[in-house]
Order: sequence, then C-alpha cells, then structure tokens
Amino acid sequence: MEHLWAKKVEKDGGLYWLPLAQHLNDTAAVIGLLWEHWLSRGQRNLVISIVGDEERAKNVTQLLGYLHDAAKCSPSFQTKKSYNRSDDLDKRLLEKLEKDGFIGISTLSLTNPNKSLHALAGQVLLESYGVNQSFSSIIGGHHGKPVDTSQDVKIQLESYEANYFQNEKEEDPIHQKWKAIQKKIFNDGIAKYDFKDAEAIPELSQSACVILEGLLIMADWIASNETYFPLIEIDDDGSSINQEERIQIGFERWFKTYMWEPEEFSDTVKLYDDRFGFEPRDVQAKLSMSIQQSSKPGIFILEAPMGVGKTEAALVAIEQLALKTGRSGMFFGLPTQATSNGIFTRIKEWLDNITKDADQTQSLNLLHGKAALNDEFDKIPKAQGIDIDGEENGTIITNEWFHGRKTGILDDFIVGTVDQFLLSALKQKHLALRHLGLSKKVVVIDEVHAYDAYMGQFLYQAIRWMGAYSVPVVILSATLPGERREELVKNYYLGTGKKWKEAIKPDNLAIQNAYPLITYSDGSKIEQVTQFEKQKDRKVNINRLDDNELLGTLEDCLSDGGIAGIIVNTVRRAQELYHLISDQFGLENVELLHSSFIATQRVKKETNLMSEIGKNAIRPDKKIIIGTQVIEQSLDIDFDVLFSDLAPMDLLIQRIGRLHRHEISRPNMLKTPRFYVLGTSQTFEFNSGSKAVYGDYLLMRTQHFLPEQINIPSDISFLVQETYAKDEIDLGEAYRKAKNDQEVFLRCKEQRAKTFRLDNPNKPNKGNLIGWLKNPNPDDSEEKGSAQVRDSSDSIEVIVVKKTETGISLVGEDKDLDLLIDTKKMATNTIRLPQALSADWTIDKTISELEMYNKRKLFDWQRQSWLKGSLGIILDENNQFLLNGYRLTYDLQLGLTYEKEGING
Repeated sequence: MEHLWAKKVEKDGGLYWLPLAQHLNDTAAVIGLLWEHWLSRGQRNLVISIVGDEERAKNVTQLLGYLHDAAKCSPSFQTKKSYNRSDDLDKRLLEKLEKDGFIGISTLSLTNPNKSLHALAGQVLLESYGVNQSFSSIIGGHHGKPVDTSQDVKIQLESYEANYFQNEKEEDPIHQKWKAIQKKIFNDGIAKYDFKDAEAIPELSQSACVILEGLLIMADWIASNETYFPLIEIDDDGSSINQEERIQIGFERWFKTYMWEPEEFSDTVKLYDDRFGFEPRDVQAKLSMSIQQSSKPGIFILEAPMGVGKTEAALVAIEQLALKTGRSGMFFGLPTQATSNGIFTRIKEWLDNITKDADQTQSLNLLHGKAALNDEFDKIPKAQGIDIDGEENGTIITNEWFHGRKTGILDDFIVGTVDQFLLSALKQKHLALRHLGLSKKVVVIDEVHAYDAYMGQFLYQAIRWMGAYSVPVVILSATLPGERREELVKNYYLGTGKKWKEAIKPDNLAIQNAYPLITYSDGSKIEQVTQFEKQKDRKVNINRLDDNELLGTLEDCLSDGGIAGIIVNTVRRAQELYHLISDQFGLENVELLHSSFIATQRVKKETNLMSEIGKNAIRPDKKIIIGTQVIEQSLDIDFDVLFSDLAPMDLLIQRIGRLHRHEISRPNMLKTPRFYVLGTSQTFEFNSGSKAVYGDYLLMRTQHFLPEQINIPSDISFLVQETYAKDEIDLGEAYRKAKNDQEVFLRCKEQRAKTFRLDNPNKPNKGNLIGWLKNPNPDDSEEKGSAQVRDSSDSIEVIVVKKTETGISLVGEDKDLDLLIDTKKMATNTIRLPQALSADWTIDKTISELEMYNKRKLFDWQRQSWLKGSLGIILDENNQFLLNGYRLTYDLQLGLTYEKEGING
C-alpha cells in the first residue's frame, strides 16, 4: 500500500505527494482530536447514547476517519490526472504502482471512471464487507452529498467492476491484488479501533450520522490543508515521518480556541449584575427560573414587549442552557444584516465578560454577506496557533479558518442573520457542516414575528432538527399568534422522537392570551409561565389619516417642534413622500432612510439617525424621518409622533415601539403618544405597494381589529391573536375572496418549500443518510439559498462606482480609486437592484446583461480577492446606468430610483 497516493501536486518546479496510508492516519488522528477538544459534550452524548460508551463512540468516529478515503485504493482513483495536469508527476506515481505489481496500471484506460467516485466507492466496498448502511452512508457522503438510493450502491459492482479491480475477471491476479489490499485497509482499521469484524461496527441514528458526517468533512478538510499537513517530495516514501510530531504540529496550527465550558452559578441576580451591571427584571428572572427548574430543557419562547431586556434575558439563558445541555457555543440569529450588526457590539461585550471570568479564549464570528465589512468585527484580533495543553488569558479572537463560506457556521460564537439558521432545513451540498455547527450551540432566534409566514416552513423544520439533536432553542418575539407558538413547540417536540398527542401540555396552549408569556418544553411536558408583575400601560391614540391630510397634520403636530417618523411599505412611496414633504418643510428638516441606498451611505445615515434620535441623543428641534421597514426592524430610535402605512397588526405594534420609546422631555403638543395610520380604506382599495408586500387579507383583518386606542403592552397579544385567528368575520365578498386567495397563496408556498426542504429527522427505518439530500436545491450559493428559505424573490446585489474624467470614484466622492489598494472600500459600496429587475420574469435577462457588461468592462475586477465573484456597474456622469430596459439613477438624497427607458424622453 506504500505507493498508493491520496494527494499529489506539482508546484514551484517540484513534485509532491502524500501516501494514502499517511492521509488516512492523519484524518483519523484529527477527527479524534476534534472529538476530544472541539465537539461539545451534548454532541458527544448523542453518539454515546446510541453506541453505548464513550470509548466505543470515539473509536467508531476515528474508524470513519481512517476509512473515509479507503476507496482511493482503486484503479479509477489511482489513474486520475493531477489537478494541474502534470504528466511527469502522474507518470512517476504510476511507475511506482507498476513496480508494486499493479501490472498495466500505467496504460489503463477505464470506460467510465467517474461513475465510481471514491466517496461512493468507499460505501460500496464497506457494504460488500457487511458493514451497516448507517456507517457506510457517512463514508459515501463525505464529499458533501450522500447517495440518493440503495440502488446507486448496488449497481456499482455489477456495472463498473473494472473501476474497483482493474480487471472484471475475478480470477485475474490483478483483480485479486486490488481486492486483497482494499480488504487489508479495512481489516487494519477495525483492528486498530477495536472492532472484531464488520458486524461489530455499531448502527447509528440518522441524527448521529449527520453529526459524524459533518465532523468527518471537517476533519478531512483540516487534514487535507497543506499548511497544517504538508505533502512530501516525490522520492520520499514517508517512512521517516514522525506521526506523533506531525499530528501535534498540524493540529496546533489549526487549533485556536479551547472549548467553552460555561461556569456553574446559583445566583441569577449576581450573574445579571456581573454581566450587565443591573438586577434582573421580572421577565428576565422568570425565564432564568424556568430554565433552572427544568430537568430536560428544550425550546423556550419568550413573548414580551419592547424594552424589558429580552436580549440580556437570552444571553443569560445561553449560559444556563449551555451548562445544562453540554453546549459549547451560541448562534444568535436576527432578521437582517442591520439588526445583526446592531447587536454585535452588545454580544461582544457579554462574551468579553465571560472570557475574562473563565480565563478562556473564545472565537466570535459575524455571519452574513457583509460581515467582513463590519468595523467592530474587523477589529477583533485574528487568531494565532495556541498550545493545546497550554494556558491563555481570557480573550476574544476570530479564527480565520472559520471564515469560509461553508465553515463559518462551525465557529463557537456566531451573530448572524436568521437565514443562516433557516438554511439548515434546505437541501444543499455539505449541509452536514451546518448541522454540525448548530448542534454544538445554544440557538437564539430574535424578532420572530407573526407575519414571517414566508419563512415558516423552513423555520419549523430547522426547529424540528434541533429537537433531534437536543439543542436548546430560545425564540424571542414581541408576540406570536397562538397557532404559530404551538407549531414551534410541536415541531421541536416531534424532533425529539416523541408523539405530540402524548405530550403533557396546557389545554389552552394555542389560545393563551397572557402577556408577557413564556412557553417551554421540559422533556415530555410543555409548560407556560403566565404570571408577571403588572406593567404600567402606555395609552397610544390611533388616528386613521388620508394621504391628503398628511401635510396639514404634520404642520399641526410639529408647531412646537419635535421629531416625526413616517414608516411606509415601499421604497418608491418613501421617495415620493420625501419630495412632497421636503418641499414644504425644507431639505434640512427631512431625512430619508430605506434599503435602496448604497450600503456604506445607509450605514452613515443609520449612525447619524442614532446620534440624533437614539438613546441619550442630543435631539434636533424639528425633524421628519421618512423610511421603510428598515426603521421598524433595527434601530433603537425614538419619535415624538409617528405615521405609518397600514401593515399587519404585529408590525404596526412593532412600529409603535419606536414611539415615545424613552423617558425624555417632549414638546407640549406631543406629550401624549399619537400614532397615525395611512392607507386604510373602507372599500379595501389599499395602496398597490402595500398589497404587493402584505396581501389584502391581513390588511383587511388588521384594519377591522385596529382600535382607536392601544394600551401597550396589555393589548398586544389580544390584538395579534384576533388578527391572525382563523375565525369568520363578515366583511363582504371582497374579504371572502381575499381569504381564499391567501389560503391558496400559503398552500403554494408550503408546496414550494417542500421541494427543497429537508425531510423529518429519524423517521422509522431511516438510520442512515441514504437519500438525505435527494433533490437538492440546484443553486449551491448561499445568497440564492437565503432567497429560497425566505421565499423571497432573488434580489441582485451590485457594487456601484461612478465614472470620472480620469477613472472611477465612489459615488459622492471625487478621488479616483486605485484597483490595487481600494478594493475592500469598493466592495463595501453595494446596492440591491429594484424588484422590477429581479422578478421571476426579468432576473435571467438582468443577470445575463450584467455578466456581459462585467466581462467587457470590469474583467480586471475578478483578479482582486475583495471583488472576485461580484457584479459591478459604473454610473455615468449623470449617476445613471441602463440595464434591461430600465434607467437607474442614483441620488445622494433619494437613493436609487428607476424608470422604464423611453419614459420622459
């Protein structure tokens, strides 16, 4: 076996290789170290509970590492050309095999060598020895996708025998030689890891298979990294390698942080004081108490109003749940990149606190498309290798190995968009890595709203898989409809393998109107906490307003000064109102904020807004802020009076949360909170943009149940439950049609989701990975995946720069850009194109035009690491660009506008 190769490369004029035996031993050692030093106690316990004891569990894990590439011992692999087509390298290695007795290998030409790729071939050989399918399917899937059917395995030795044994005749000596050496690798492996024979390798549950699949892929990638485990020169047979030293040096080059081991504590009051400098409020204390009293904690749903400290409650919950369930990290998911960025600093401060207390080093990762451009994240020191047995002072670092597109989710502490969690329910290659990363952590999903029906199908399925791994999940929401609350708990419970009808649960689980409310699972029980200290209500007057009354009402409201907010449902409407209102009130008194600004300019606008009307800000005398949903989602800002387009009830309530948010002095006219709703219609003729975003049905129900005064927080749950209830209300034929349209729409979404959505975990007779990713999402990119799980139209993001007389500049700046030094700055200047250019019927032509333009005008961008893979546009001297029949115009005040080419000349 000494001349079989696993890796080979020609570089810098030299020929290098790695013997197969060396790579198998490297990977087995690495996966063993990952088991000990990286895998969380909860993950290890999942495998141990299936196989019986820790030693056996670690042995079966290392056996996977040892056998993962065993089928590289086959003619179909050994005759593969090197990546850079080095004839000299290929010839030298084949000559070695000829000398070893593999006569004819140098001239062998197989008919279909690619029909037996080595991952599949490994599964085939193992099953031919009598190994169970749960173990063999992990080997078969270790390149990212398990086989689809058992038949795919069965036909291999019937149809492609030469790929395995060079000659199809079983009595041929070469056939026998391949077969003997393949079996020897297997026998060496089972002997090394203490299994008597093939039948002694234990069967695994499907959820354990996924964890070990992910761990195997991770170990293989580390062991295949030449920085950690270098190749050797072609004339070196590897016999002089000191394996113990090689493993220690290689693993230490990769290994950056110790596994987080949360500290025990008994005094929650002291913990809050240590972490945040204040005592827990009632809601926070009761969530901590619920976790403390649970014996088998699962999913926790906290519904509470804005301002009670849900974030801090979740961070303490992470510490408690990690300790109870053996997790060693955290995933904190939020709706948008802006909300992720907004909370990142708070979580970094909390983690700073933890690492100092425990004297540990931890790695923190911001996981979304613009993470590398977040200044706070960029300032975190990059990791250097640390001694596995050494000591480090408590600190936060970021491990660069975890910054890859597929590996980011494996880091210990992650703040990211909720897509990163939803993608765990989407069939994509290397999905096991995402499951491995999430199952190591406590998962928190923030700002889950009733309206989020578009992501419901993936959210429920992702939650169900977390139940299969016994991963604790914390859901934070202002309030949820009872039906959605029950679905979340039910899916988690079903994931644990129990039957919902046997759960011990409150009779009114789905109709509980108490507020605040904590709902959680504890083993076979579902519990609810409904008794909280009575909070003082804030009365908010609700006024319905026609658009033609807006200017006059603004004049009246701001006669003594003050800050007015106007939140509308579309960018175009926000831009139209900006024109109208700035004409009357002056440009200096009106600000516009929406998602169609260049990313860097939007961040500046948000920062300015926070400095003017955020907490403890020095407020201007008079200001009108016009914006879209970005205002409701991410910013801790405070308006004296607020206007809003009609939207679903829970979103209106969320917007109200930006009204009189802090205890501050206000103008006399605005001492009582007033909320004006635009776009209501007795005949249900709603604004076309609002209809397109939210649909008639929810707008009708919201309008029907919207009172003239809301008591915050007492009325929150009741109003949301009423709006989302399935009961009949008599609003005429238009309502009945809208309801039917909504039901059809949701059924279509559910059907679409099922196409690429992961199946339920641990189904009967499904203790393996065969078919786990059958019919995967055809686009493996994360951006397309995110669009799929949100069920949103694909949106196209481009880098925007402007043409100058001598080159290109950033929009709004005069200085020419240097492509060698300004690429990171350029990469931050992105914008999402309007839906008109990315709808189902236009997206392909838009992308095609952009790709042709980039090949013709911007081909040199692809040589720059920050720009590679991006699409760009260069605006002309009028800040315009023609694309797919639309004229795009960028304005520093308005953001991006568009119109059909030919309109207005």
